[in-house]
Amino acid sequence: MRGIAQVGLGEFGQRHLEAWHRLGLGEQLWIVEADESRWGETAQFRFPLGRIVRRLSDVLDQVDAVDIVAATDLHAELLRSTLSAGRDAFVAQPMTTNSTQAREVAELAARTGRLVQVGCSYRHHPISVRLKEEVGRGTFGAVRYVSGNFVGYRPARVDVGVMHGDGFHLLDLFNWLLDTSPSDAYAVCRDHFRRGLEDFAIALLTYPNESVGKVEVGYIQPGRWQDRAFAGGTATKEIVIVGERAIAEADFETGHLRMHEVRQEFKQGTWTPLTSGSRQIPVEPCSPVKMICRELEAFLHGMETREPPPSGPVASGLNVALLIEAIYESARRAEPVRVEQVTVPDAPRPSGLLLKAPRKRGKAA
Repeated sequence: MRGIAQVGLGEFGQRHLEAWHRLGLGEQLWIVEADESRWGETAQFRFPLGRIVRRLSDVLDQVDAVDIVAATDLHAELLRSTLSAGRDAFVAQPMTTNSTQAREVAELAARTGRLVQVGCSYRHHPISVRLKEEVGRGTFGAVRYVSGNFVGYRPARVDVGVMHGDGFHLLDLFNWLLDTSPSDAYAVCRDHFRRGLEDFAIALLTYPNESVGKVEVGYIQPGRWQDRAFAGGTATKEIVIVGERAIAEADFETGHLRMHEVRQEFKQGTWTPLTSGSRQIPVEPCSPVKMICRELEAFLHGMETREPPPSGPVASGLNVALLIEAIYESARRAEPVRVEQVTVPDAPRPSGLLLKAPRKRGKAA
């Protein structure tokens, strides 16, 4: 590999810089950052100032891949430049600010045969990997309910609302765990800070397999733990999976995963829970930077094999954008709405498939 260009040195960018060094690729890295006041963030890695530039165009012909961790409103243009130049791209979530841009990026990736992997770090947490295995082997039976809370006191993102910022992780994670996407959404969003971006949101989701999901995110709810991603912040980051035969409770901040073997049976005239026991499942500690390392390793693997990305521009870009827009529309209408999804598979090779615009959403049945 000739090199990697990382675009952005904000808080997320600093974590990516550390991750690239942990992976032993610091010497192959270029940093693209227009704000010179941030260049000092590279000092702890003794990063040479000669490898920091202001514009992606300054180094695009010297690299094979671009890691985009800039503000979300810059993602679409950066991705267009990267893909048009024949380079592969890793892009922090959300991939773009809206589904129109996401569709353009997904189509360009398919047309050029370049890899686009969306940052979905919580897929790479050991808890998520174990839960995916348990769902796959049928431990839960039919999944009836999934619930997730990503809340806490910490600085509000200035580029997107909290559903785009934190809700994205839960929405993508549930799609991946259940291997399906919601058919309907009903949501409430609030902008208490009066900045044009929601700081609190709750979404109820129904899936084609009859599962029900609940996503709660916000900056106004207290978190139980010190946030490991934001100094001085608090966080609660947990999910629950309820199946017909088992229940899982997972806490990403503490690394705890507990499984309960429980089922409901009709006994003596009423439905009664029968519990066979609970067990704590050991999982290895995983910091935010370690999750980033794992998703970047997956990206590098995809660059070598040209296999479809684990979280590509359709599944984790366009379809999550469509889902979030349905959530926003539901909040505006104060009623459920249908969620349109695109079924063209992600692939890093030219497909010639056009991603048709979704039908106009109507009121959910």
